[in-house]
Amino acid sequence: MNVGHDLNLANLSDLIGALPPIAQASIGHELTADALVMGFRPAVAAYKAALG
Repeated sequence: MNVGHDLNLANLSDLIGALPPIAQASIGHELTADALVMGFRPAVAAYKAALG
């Protein structure tokens, strides 16, 4: 299953936990926005943690 659009740190973990295994999550736009605020490395680390 592939998911995308409107995914962010506030809803990504809940979605991943509620669905069957996810093959791909398109989080580019929100990742970019978060990276502008918190920096690229911390943003990537936060999304990796949210994805489990």
